[in-house]
Amino acid sequence: METAMDIVRRAQRGEIDHDELVRILKTWRYEPQYKTTGLEDDWQMVPNSFDAVEFAYMSLDLLTEEDYTAILLATQ
Repeated sequence: METAMDIVRRAQRGEIDHDELVRILKTWRYEPQYKTTGLEDDWQMVPNSFDAVEFAYMSLDLLTEEDYTAILLATQ
């Protein structure tokens, strides 16, 4: 089963275009972002959670601020 992070990685490799990435992430059914409470919090990532969107936005520059906001609003 494909995860949200798999979708982001596909976009990073150029297998899907920007518009398709945003469309998919707006309708994705994300798992909760479970985190521990300790020093490793910043390093943990849940591949099928909204962590993938945050990674695409902050680390890969695949999403604009407007994209990020639209995806966030669509998931609420």
